[in-house]
Amino acid sequence: MIENYIKGKFKSSIKAKEKRQAIKELFETTDQPPPVLNKVYARERLFPTGIGHGVAIPRYIGEEVKEITLVLGLSKVDMEFGALDHKPVKIIWLLLSPDHDKEKYTEILIRLIRLANTEEFKSQVPNLTSYEDLIELIRDLDK
Repeated sequence: MIENYIKGKFKSSIKAKEKRQAIKELFETTDQPPPVLNKVYARERLFPTGIGHGVAIPRYIGEEVKEITLVLGLSKVDMEFGALDHKPVKIIWLLLSPDHDKEKYTEILIRLIRLANTEEFKSQVPNLTSYEDLIELIRDLDK
């Protein structure tokens, strides 16, 4: 299910060194209108999106978003995302959704959080180098 929304959007090595740049780098792989990026930044300022286990899910849901979009980026450097466990982040999912897809958005978010809590995901994701490998891993774990 999650793989249906990634659509080739995977960065195996984010060049950014900090959170805001990383979000922008992932956002630039989408075809979402530029004002959406500022909405993601604003949401991140109010509610940091580090969920723990080295994972962050910056996200935004709003009428400006064209379609549900999911991008995965991997960082070689530790980033601060205000994680609940106070640990740095290296795995970043960007999740964008239009208002009318709130149920799908919620389902995707729950699945991402569930994946982030599995040992298989945490150990295998940092070694991914291709979109195809990412999709295969998600299909194996997201059941």
